[in-house]
Amino acid sequence: MKLFFLLTIFFSFVPILYAQVDTTTLQNNLYDILEDATTDKEGVEYYDLVEYLVQNKIAVNTASIAELMKIPNIDRQSAIAIVRQRNLLGGIKNENDLRSAEGVSEELIDRIISYLIFGDVKDVSFFDSINKNFKAIDFTLRSRGIYDLQQDKAFSDGKYYGSSWKIYNRFVVSKDKNIRVGVLIEKDPGEKSFNDFTTFHFYARDIGFIKNFVAGDFLFEFGHGLTLWSRYSISKGIETVGILPRNGKGIIPYLSSDENMSLRGAAVQFSFNNFNFYTFYSVRNLDGSIDKSTNQITSIRLDGLHRDSSEVAHQRIVNEKLLGISADYSFGEIGSVGLLYYNSTFENDFQHNSLLDPSGNSFDYFAGSYSFTFGKLYFSGETAYNKISLATINSAEIAVDKNFSLLFSYRNYPYDYWSLHSNGFGEKDGTQNESGFYSGFKWRTSYGNIYFYYDQFKYPIGDEKLPLAIKGNEFLIYYSVKPFRDTEFRLRYTNQLKESVAAINGEYGVLSRRKDNLRTELLYKLSKFIQMRSRIELVKTYATAISSEEKGLLLFQDVKYAPTASLSFSGRIVFFQTDSYDSRVYEFENDLTGVMSNPALYGDGMRWYLVARYNTSFGLSLSMKYSELIKPNEKTMGSGDTLINRNVDNRLSFQLDFKF
Repeated sequence: MKLFFLLTIFFSFVPILYAQVDTTTLQNNLYDILEDATTDKEGVEYYDLVEYLVQNKIAVNTASIAELMKIPNIDRQSAIAIVRQRNLLGGIKNENDLRSAEGVSEELIDRIISYLIFGDVKDVSFFDSINKNFKAIDFTLRSRGIYDLQQDKAFSDGKYYGSSWKIYNRFVVSKDKNIRVGVLIEKDPGEKSFNDFTTFHFYARDIGFIKNFVAGDFLFEFGHGLTLWSRYSISKGIETVGILPRNGKGIIPYLSSDENMSLRGAAVQFSFNNFNFYTFYSVRNLDGSIDKSTNQITSIRLDGLHRDSSEVAHQRIVNEKLLGISADYSFGEIGSVGLLYYNSTFENDFQHNSLLDPSGNSFDYFAGSYSFTFGKLYFSGETAYNKISLATINSAEIAVDKNFSLLFSYRNYPYDYWSLHSNGFGEKDGTQNESGFYSGFKWRTSYGNIYFYYDQFKYPIGDEKLPLAIKGNEFLIYYSVKPFRDTEFRLRYTNQLKESVAAINGEYGVLSRRKDNLRTELLYKLSKFIQMRSRIELVKTYATAISSEEKGLLLFQDVKYAPTASLSFSGRIVFFQTDSYDSRVYEFENDLTGVMSNPALYGDGMRWYLVARYNTSFGLSLSMKYSELIKPNEKTMGSGDTLINRNVDNRLSFQLDFKF
């Protein structure tokens, strides 16, 4: 611990010395959002969704409130304020016009600016787009290769069919944002086929009264996610108020590498003034397990891996057909309502082994959502019915003024409410077997911003071995301040107390586990070309009847250097020390575009990486990353198939992006 003590002192003083030399404002980026909202997910699909929204920007002068609310982290009050501002000015021509909008914070504008187009933007119809010459067609190619330099035991033993390369290729053709064709092929390490996974779509919009049409792979988001949603979404984090409501985006063309969460078929949206009608149909085969004696589905596999005979045997053997309709109506600034019905039918019945397992092969879902504004009060929610039980979430936001907001939300997901495609807000994945009450506030002051939430949750069935209710709670305090113009200090503390079922002295009982996490960060700029970030993070897990107290420590120094507009470097060195995996620490890393890496670090060691990017003047962008994990006190790393007979794990990644 002496080394960590010296490093702690170093990381505490170095930023202060440099920050007084020359400072500049640093904006939160996607990595900040994901890092503060999750702990153990990489969120690749969420990244792809955000990238799609950035590439298809929203025209601020023609967008409805519902369209503005498709932007991540924007709340209804801010969307209403933007519409009022454009009506007042006769249009928002530039960023300064937006920043003068009353009720929209500078912090929010910094987050949403990348999704907006200013000025007068002519809406090009589908047929106008076809009639124009082909000079407006955009072709984009992304090709990526990732290679682990150290071979896992499964590769050394010849267990896996394919090489250890992870290969990714994506090709998109688009025109005037009205027509888009996309194809993605990918293989994971160990898979034999170059196109083990393929996804594709054709997307068009504004074809008369057809607002959106997609054929191929797509997602459908409705309400708050109790019935239909994408797999990844921002969960609890520093966005303590804007986290709800979810703001479903309707039809979304899919082009991500998550292999089992999209729908495959066709979807269409019809628009008539303030009324939208949707219909969608999907047929797809999923990875899973089917009991040969009963011919029943025992599980759905979501990892998408097909590396050996066992995994290949489970490949795409579960068939699902899905048919649905949805409608919503907007009352303008007052609010909106929506309705949804869909049926999901599988070729095989599900094997019902526990209270939490689905039963049968056909599932019907009915849902209604709402959002209404009354002055400074904003109410929203969704209720869903699966012909067995009701799942619901309802929220109320109070915008006291532009600097202070409160949020209260109640959710109740019964144990017998099951949906493969749901992703409601909550403590755990899925929308089942959980109830909870969430409260939070955000307060912007001249001395910094303060964010807080407190979440109480309960699982009606804690575990099949002991089917009793268990509960827990969690709170977060987050403070950020900019002491200098271009320097930001962040402090985050989370405390979680959570019950779990465990074997105690040979009998199953309920344990209470408590965990503290304290993080301090300083972001600063040494010059026009150099940005830096320093972090210290402490983790503490408290003793229980079957485990002792544990501690974890992480320190890192991040440097971004961009000597020219076309060339940039990003590097980080991380030191960590934890008592075991239970006190592990995480750190979202800068990576190749479209890659999100969030490794779990435990034990004693260090990790470092370097990312380099070069953008040419003719649309070609080249990037690479080298990363290395070192555990000096170990002789091997990993276990089982992932065992490495060294104490170093290093990876090399390359990517080519070409737009022409």
